Amino acid sequence: MRFNPETALRYASQMARPRRVGSGEEDVVARELVARLQSFGYQAELQPFSFTTGVNTAIAVEVGLSLLLIALAIWNSRLAPWAAIMILGLALLFERLNRLVEAVSVRPDSGSAASGWAAASNILATRPSDSSLPSLYLVAHYDSKSQRVPLLVRMMMFVVVLGGGVAFAALTLLGLEATAAIVGMAVIVVGLPLVFLVPDSGNESPGAIDNASGAGLVLHLAECLAEHQGLNVIVLITSAEEMAVMGAAAFVRRNESVLRQQAEGGGLFVLNFDGVGVAGKLYYADSRNRIGRLAGLITQIGNERRSPLSRFAWVGVLFDHIPFAQHGFDAVTLVTLGKASLSVHTAGDTADKLNVRGFAQAGQVALEVAEKLAKSGVAREIIA
Repeated sequence: MRFNPETALRYASQMARPRRVGSGEEDVVARELVARLQSFGYQAELQPFSFTTGVNTAIAVEVGLSLLLIALAIWNSRLAPWAAIMILGLALLFERLNRLVEAVSVRPDSGSAASGWAAASNILATRPSDSSLPSLYLVAHYDSKSQRVPLLVRMMMFVVVLGGGVAFAALTLLGLEATAAIVGMAVIVVGLPLVFLVPDSGNESPGAIDNASGAGLVLHLAECLAEHQGLNVIVLITSAEEMAVMGAAAFVRRNESVLRQQAEGGGLFVLNFDGVGVAGKLYYADSRNRIGRLAGLITQIGNERRSPLSRFAWVGVLFDHIPFAQHGFDAVTLVTLGKASLSVHTAGDTADKLNVRGFAQAGQVALEVAEKLAKSGVAREIIA
């Protein structure tokens, strides 16, 4: 089947309705996705898991603690150097601390929510595979959520708090106390609302852009690649991405041995799609992956198409490729930013905001990635 971005847009529009984890509508959409994938010839299954919102809580606590240390340093100059050192320590350990919290916040083998835990399900779809061929995971999340402040605004607030906190600490240690105080007060003003916004979550957003667009594109790519003979195409549509990528974390933990076998065989490549269905610029996020082959392919494809992709470098943004990358797998997210992206996580994230151009540019890059991986697999077999 030939790729048609209009088809991907149509699939996305059909699932664009509020579907926060635990709302009930998320389960309805999951069944629709399973049925669609089965109609393409895939073996599709639900993989249940349970989780807590520990990571979001930890982030809120870390931000709050940083603000408290800044206030303490401004109030008492004798304690300022120690507070500055602690702020730098929090910044340096931010990812590691959150990974530790994540490790105790997800149960990949349970679909029933115990007290204090929420239940959700990932969707895994496969076809008969050849272990000597590259394995390409097409990934997107299907849950949605709303928040009082749009996503891009919160991203900017987080950058101000993290960057400003580090700047405050550095200025304090350099003895520039007056300048540090000005920076610190600005960080406190921006950061205080963020403490309460991080765990804030509702079910008012139809989630067309975030992330029916990614799931719709993955569906159509799976449809187009269903009969591809040069690589193993695996579809993973995750839940609870909006709850600090709990679905992807649960999947990696549950399937790590299989993922290792695929990586050591024909090679494992994870391509995640998030918010791609808008008119705007296409970016890639790779979490500074140590392997980097997939990011290199994407960069090469962008250059060949004379439409270079820039690296998405905003700190504090969680994507589903991150749990894979943290376990050493080659994983990248494609994300589009445009004017319509401002509506993400609001009631205004509706299907009429979707644009065929976004599906076209992300889909074409993905298909070229698939072709290049398939050719590399053939070349490997010839050499062997």
